[in-house]
Amino acid sequence: MKPELLAPAGDWETLNCAIKAGADAIYFGIKFINMRSSSARNFEIKELKEVMQKLHEKKIKGYLTVNTVLYDHELEKVERILDEVKKAKVDAIIASDMSVVQMCNDKEIEVHISTQASVANYQAVKFFSKYSPRIVLARECTLDQIQEMKRKIDKENLNYKGRKIELETFVHGSLCVAYSGRCFMSQHHNRLSANRGQCLQECRKKYKITDIEDPRREFILGEDYILSPKDLCALPILDKLIQTGIAVFKIEGRAKGPEYIYNITKAYREAIDLIEKNQFTKKEAARLVGELDKVFNRGFSTNFLLGTPTNDSWTKFYGSSAKEKKSKIGEVTNYYVKDKVVSILIDQNELEEGDEVIFTGPTTGYYKTTAKEIRVNDKQVKKAKKGEEVTFKVEERIRTTDTLYKIEKRNIGKEEDNIIQQYEKIGIHKPFKFTKKDKGMT
Repeated sequence: MKPELLAPAGDWETLNCAIKAGADAIYFGIKFINMRSSSARNFEIKELKEVMQKLHEKKIKGYLTVNTVLYDHELEKVERILDEVKKAKVDAIIASDMSVVQMCNDKEIEVHISTQASVANYQAVKFFSKYSPRIVLARECTLDQIQEMKRKIDKENLNYKGRKIELETFVHGSLCVAYSGRCFMSQHHNRLSANRGQCLQECRKKYKITDIEDPRREFILGEDYILSPKDLCALPILDKLIQTGIAVFKIEGRAKGPEYIYNITKAYREAIDLIEKNQFTKKEAARLVGELDKVFNRGFSTNFLLGTPTNDSWTKFYGSSAKEKKSKIGEVTNYYVKDKVVSILIDQNELEEGDEVIFTGPTTGYYKTTAKEIRVNDKQVKKAKKGEEVTFKVEERIRTTDTLYKIEKRNIGKEEDNIIQQYEKIGIHKPFKFTKKDKGMT
């Protein structure tokens, strides 16, 4: 069975990016009780109906995250939200707090058990099967462990109201150093809890150790940011994940920008489709990883999927190691439908003929093209500068709500490892079979 590709969205812009890139389902939050309540823009509750109408028109499912720690005084508000969820025909709620799970059951709203519930064994799957048809597994699970859980589900015909229990796992995105992402570092330092969607990512910084008895003795903790793991990237081993029987492949990133959502979703869409056609080769995997590497990332690893992460799983530097960056050029001032020409007022940087550019906007989502034959005052020019209004032809409908960026290559230094070569060491594209060494490593 072909797995569902589940993409994130933080606003209308990224929602349309995920749709355009080929997501089967999209998960999102509203401005309360979700794990990206501070870092993503999120939707208003009054927009739920419009969001779901748009998704269902495209035959895409929509899931709402209600997956933070909750307190007694908030439960009444949660109940009101769930009433709106039912009216808007949201396909499912993603939750970890049993109060939300029970409320969803009482209101006959489908609920998926969040990764924050840390389900990592079959007995836990069996327990939650009384409440939900789908469990998002803990990120600490190996493929071997997932396959064993799936084998037991099939053997015992484990189901929820006649529907076979589905397992969902993350395949791409940022990782947290804490167990199943349950970290208190931000809360201790800033009184802003990661478990309430307010994480300030203190773990991503570089730290030093000071000798208390002799403060002159200070040590930087090696070359790595040892609290900041590399991002999860399962694309080169996606065929192995499919063989386990995982029902849903989930991409992390509700706080990420439109170019991230579009590029990552599109790459995994292509990979899944190539696997289905038996065309997922080493060359294709390398090409698609190259697309992933163009947008925000901290380097890549398989995390726990192929066993316990090694010392090579830590980020080498602060921030992103993306091979490309976007620089704002300006806002769209007009689009001439008949001629397919767009006009942009440059308010930052410069635009040169032949530059690779992207348009982003709440309706357009993401559109990438090349600025050919650019014109200023209807005269063809090689370069347009700040303050000038520039025009050029495009193939897709652009809107005055859109912003233009140009894409530039980044020189971030030599990468220490090639992800395909790294994954080849553990048998990429070989038959799915783990050795004794691979088993039980976590």
